[in-house]
Amino acid sequence: MQITATASAVARLRASLGATQSEVAKIAGVDQSRLSRMEKGEVVAPEEIRRVLNALVELGSEDAKGFIRFIDFEWSFIEPPSFWNPERASLEIAEETLAKIEEFLGDDEQPWPLRRQLERRKGDLLRASSFLTRLKHNIAFVGDIGVGKSTAISFVFDLLVPEKAEDRSINRPVLETGAGGTTICEVHIKSGPEFGLSVIPMDEADLTDLVSDFCAAKWATAHRNEGDTFETPAVSREVERAIRNMSGLVRKRTMVESKPTYHDPIHELIRNCQGEDEFRARILGSMNLPERTNTEIWYESGTRKHPSEWMRETFRAVNNGRMADVPLPRSIALIVPDFGKAFGEFEITVVDTKGVDDVAVREDLDHRLKDPRTSVVLCSRFNDAPGTSAKALLQHMKQTFSERFDTGKVSILSLPRSGEAREMKDDMGDQALSDEEGYEFKKMQVSGELDAEEMSGVSVLFFNVEMDKASQVREELFGQLERMRTTVSERLFDLCAAATEIIENHEQHAVTAAIEEVARRLNTFLRGNGKLGARERHAYEEALSTVRGVRYASTLWAATRRSGEYYGLNIVHQVGVGSARDARLRSRDWFAKIEGHVNELTADEDLTLAKHSIEQIGAVADASRRAFLEGAQQIAMEIYRAPLTQDPVWSDCSSEWGRGPGFKGRVESHLQAWFDDTRPELKETLDERLNALWERSVIAPLMQLTEEHEPEDGSDPERENVLAFPSAASA
Repeated sequence: MQITATASAVARLRASLGATQSEVAKIAGVDQSRLSRMEKGEVVAPEEIRRVLNALVELGSEDAKGFIRFIDFEWSFIEPPSFWNPERASLEIAEETLAKIEEFLGDDEQPWPLRRQLERRKGDLLRASSFLTRLKHNIAFVGDIGVGKSTAISFVFDLLVPEKAEDRSINRPVLETGAGGTTICEVHIKSGPEFGLSVIPMDEADLTDLVSDFCAAKWATAHRNEGDTFETPAVSREVERAIRNMSGLVRKRTMVESKPTYHDPIHELIRNCQGEDEFRARILGSMNLPERTNTEIWYESGTRKHPSEWMRETFRAVNNGRMADVPLPRSIALIVPDFGKAFGEFEITVVDTKGVDDVAVREDLDHRLKDPRTSVVLCSRFNDAPGTSAKALLQHMKQTFSERFDTGKVSILSLPRSGEAREMKDDMGDQALSDEEGYEFKKMQVSGELDAEEMSGVSVLFFNVEMDKASQVREELFGQLERMRTTVSERLFDLCAAATEIIENHEQHAVTAAIEEVARRLNTFLRGNGKLGARERHAYEEALSTVRGVRYASTLWAATRRSGEYYGLNIVHQVGVGSARDARLRSRDWFAKIEGHVNELTADEDLTLAKHSIEQIGAVADASRRAFLEGAQQIAMEIYRAPLTQDPVWSDCSSEWGRGPGFKGRVESHLQAWFDDTRPELKETLDERLNALWERSVIAPLMQLTEEHEPEDGSDPERENVLAFPSAASA
């Protein structure tokens, strides 16, 4: 362990004991100033650090005693964790087990069946240990526009301006809140050295597209004839606000006969332009984009404002495009000293995702759902819980990548308003007598609804920002992270136990014989059941279904203007989702068969000594399923992206706008024809690639559990770690 890291831990150990520097220095036999410098990391003499630690032990610090053992522990395979890592004991056991495995594998005389077993255990242990060593996690809040997630985040994590007597508490959030259409991009809240904001600018092409949408919408509205029945395009409220502020074209209010009247300078600008292109060019020119280069803003005490008040004002200015030197953000990071300290050792980043306005299955949300280090909180209104978008995303997890719901990965946070909980009724029709009882009634209702759709295990939480304790919700969210890590920790213990049992029993010939029999039966199963099932549905059917189900025609209009790749509706991503769902359907029966095969092997008493080998088959099958579904999505996106986004079909689609009702249907027809008639060969290409992926990601890893030969140097790690299978000569 690094000496400087050891020195910096001394202050924490002393503070937790409640001892003064003078007390510790006296017993350790060092000068107090020397100890002070040591705690600051300025003095790192190993012998002095050891004397101070011994002094802390003498003063009764059990943590110091454990810390001495910790710094003496040798880490050869796993990156040394923090002493305060909650899973440190598990990681020490894993390190010791890895040392035993390495020693076993160093003996070339050991039977290959056992070597293959331990090689795979080693890889699995390293992956699980790597996950647990790191203490960084994300908590991503997802929800419909206007559901109240930004307000909830502000209260849960104490992102509030100082309370004033004249203000309602609901008006205190640092994050900008409102009735929806408020935040222009994803927001990250994380710890840092001081208060500040960091902006990742929107790409120039994306910004130009947004301005083009804005200009097209305003131009179409201004030139609409009386009696026209077609829809007028529109951009989101937050985008319009930002563009107006950045270009200086905000609507101004004047009082006429004591009534407010608004003057819109956009109307005058349109009248002075010869065409939409000129209008767009003048808008872009007025935004002063070359001068918007400032991406970091830091709090200065000279402002004489409370840091949280400064942060609220600055965030709103950036979010609304009101800072002349700051670009339009793609994401905003709020940096807060000691943020997340309520979560103990974990380094937490809270993510306020862009609200769901239409299509819930978005690429950015997919990323959060798949990230193993992110706990996703699906926010909903109390009366609507679990909520339409939450159910859509849970169904997506189930249908697209067969995600479990009982690991802490996902939870539902219902946000009641005053009085709503007590309106809940029990089975007898009696109203709840308290908010807590109302929460229990709603939890039973939501859980029952999810159970009926085979989505059991989702935690259901509640938080009324005006009445409930934020600390309790924080604790429940922390519990979700603990569940995620506990799932991995339990797997780590199982791996260590399996590896230790193999090593301790390696001299028993019956063990090797049992493993070989398991390998023989698995080989027979795979040779008779190796094919992927036939296509159940075309990958692009998901995209067409999504087009039909779009709530707002303007969402689809924006997608057609971007060759189908719009953050709110990405057609290529939807094709990928459709491919993964088809892959799940066509492989469902096969995975049921392999599960049945594993159960048969487990029930065979003659194979008891090979129980860990049998468990390994199930683990490999589970990992292969995840890899196959993820690969199916990526391959489909790769195959379709260039042909689809570069085709003139999008010109045909976008030109359908303004031709009367039925815009979505006409776009669907164009896309259907493109998928079926213009590029039908892509379906076959995808099918070929999926079959190859099946062989590579599912059959091959399992078949390698039956191979006898030693893996070649430099081979694919996923193709290593196999069990021996007796050759014909030795059979």
